[in-house]
Amino acid sequence: MSRTLPKLLVVDDEPSVVDCISDALADNAARITGACNVPQALNALEGEPFDIALCDVYMPGKNGLELLALAQRAQWDMSFIMITGKSNLKDLSSSVRLQAADFLLKPFSVPDLLDSVDRTFDRLQAQRRARHELQLLHDALQQRTVDLEFATRSLENNYRTTMETLVDALDAREHETCAHSFRVRAYTMHLARLAGYPWSMQPALEHAALLHDIGKIAISDSILLKPAKLTPEQFEEVKKHPVVGEQILSHIEFLRPAATIVRHHHERFDGKGYPDELAGDQIPLGARLFTVADTLDAMLSDRCYRKAPGYAAAHKEILSCSGSQFDPWVVELFSKVPEEAWQELREGAEEQARATNLVTATVNGKQ
Repeated sequence: MSRTLPKLLVVDDEPSVVDCISDALADNAARITGACNVPQALNALEGEPFDIALCDVYMPGKNGLELLALAQRAQWDMSFIMITGKSNLKDLSSSVRLQAADFLLKPFSVPDLLDSVDRTFDRLQAQRRARHELQLLHDALQQRTVDLEFATRSLENNYRTTMETLVDALDAREHETCAHSFRVRAYTMHLARLAGYPWSMQPALEHAALLHDIGKIAISDSILLKPAKLTPEQFEEVKKHPVVGEQILSHIEFLRPAATIVRHHHERFDGKGYPDELAGDQIPLGARLFTVADTLDAMLSDRCYRKAPGYAAAHKEILSCSGSQFDPWVVELFSKVPEEAWQELREGAEEQARATNLVTATVNGKQ
């Protein structure tokens, strides 16, 4: 494999110097172009690319350092070897500051010239390879980012479809469950934001609030849809649904973090709830937030056996149960939210529920 040779630009106000340098480098360059001043050098650079410029520092008009400064500002893809007949520390310092590749002091030997050009070209090629590899890495990273975003969107769509399917399955048995779940989720997340609930844990709380009643799938229709008061035995069956809900969600990886909240969404602050009779801070904060939201929705919604008591009754009930059924701190947060805010949350949640039902109905109609 033949060695790649550099394309050289030799710039010196003495034509004899240009000729001498060109002759010395003839066998070590792919092409050599001479220029006697900076304007000629610029004309040559506009016409073709070069790898290395061997440039005299002192020339009439613009000098070599000015050409080097222009190359530095414009970030030309080439290297400069500065040449001078004066041993001037200031020139050397300026060349280094402007990132010249090398500095040759006249008179210099041909071996020194060849060695300087070889070393400069080797460094230039290494820099170009590094930039190329960096660009490849950047392009690969961008592609991976695009792929990851696509995979994330697909995963999120799968998650959403899974949750909507579970809610629809329960809604098919107990009408209005879908709307109830969306409303409770909206209320719960509003309280969570007021409580400073950890951002990283909010998705699990959203999932739990939406799917809190999923365990009712295991309850028979004769109990679940009974319009009259349940018998003690029937109520014991109903009390199993938080545990069943936990078991269902535990088998779905992305819903597993929500399972604990679902298990404890019927616990009471005084320890008289179910299934584990937890009390106070033993109950997960998400579940304590949820119980207030669930009670609010229950009292704002009609049931087959009664009309909705309304917001005033709900507000009074929740405040009166502070410290017994509900966490006093959560009740305090609830009490600071105006009725209009709850109504706005309710309307938004019901609109989401209607949209979800419409999409599901459309999909099912196409199957």
